[in-house]
Amino acid sequence: MFIANKRGYYAEEGMSVDIILIAGLLGTRALIGGSVEFGSASNPTAAVQGAKLKMLMVFNEKPHSALFAQPGIKSVAELRGKKIGGSTVGSLEYGWIKELLPKFGLQLDRDVTFLAIGPTATRFAALKTATVDAAPLSPPSSFLAQDAGFPVLTRVSDHVEDIQACIVTTDERLARQSEMVRRFLRATVKGQRVYLVRREEAIPALMEFTRQPNRELAGRIYDENMKTIAKDGTISERLQQIVIERTKRLTGISREVKPEEIFDFSHLRRVQAELTQSSWTP
Repeated sequence: MFIANKRGYYAEEGMSVDIILIAGLLGTRALIGGSVEFGSASNPTAAVQGAKLKMLMVFNEKPHSALFAQPGIKSVAELRGKKIGGSTVGSLEYGWIKELLPKFGLQLDRDVTFLAIGPTATRFAALKTATVDAAPLSPPSSFLAQDAGFPVLTRVSDHVEDIQACIVTTDERLARQSEMVRRFLRATVKGQRVYLVRREEAIPALMEFTRQPNRELAGRIYDENMKTIAKDGTISERLQQIVIERTKRLTGISREVKPEEIFDFSHLRRVQAELTQSSWTP
């Protein structure tokens, strides 16, 4: 989206776009309240709980986090009786840890203590000060932890299927402003296509947007993202159902939730087809 804005793709669609950084839950509230037209969510919690929202485009079809630990801890099984730092109870990382640990014979809150530490940078700081014994970290913190000698116990994507970062809007906006939604998606897809094939442009944009001055580190972030990115912005119905069922377990929802209640890739597929048919290239 940042590249699309810099290149003027939104302006070409008659839009003036402001990209505002808002914490996940607050961003969802802003979207539902009409303060923003589109949001970026990493899981469909609000939609599964009944909010009239749709995920229109998925940016990452795999988690890019890894579970790091204090030196001396060599396996996930050795975390019994230890403290794991995460974001918040009910967060994306919380769900991953809850699903990951049983694969190694452990149960969250029974065998391992969960501490709500905050975002990945804060979790890395807690790892450095030995406030926690382990923590899931995503780039760039995962690279910094690796360089500092903290061992990787496992990669989340080796055991958990999930998504990260989506474009979300309300059902009402889809119904009333479908053409505007497609114009927004068209510009965003153009930005994504630039990101996918122009590494030399994507890395400086990544540095600017994240305020990351280290070009080498930004390059590592980009290369890692290439391993998890959903190249056409969609995911399979199978993965849609996996994401929904996990969210239901975490939120205690028992009713049937169909993928079409949560995901709507029809507008994205139309835009992708139009751009391909027109032979548009970055």
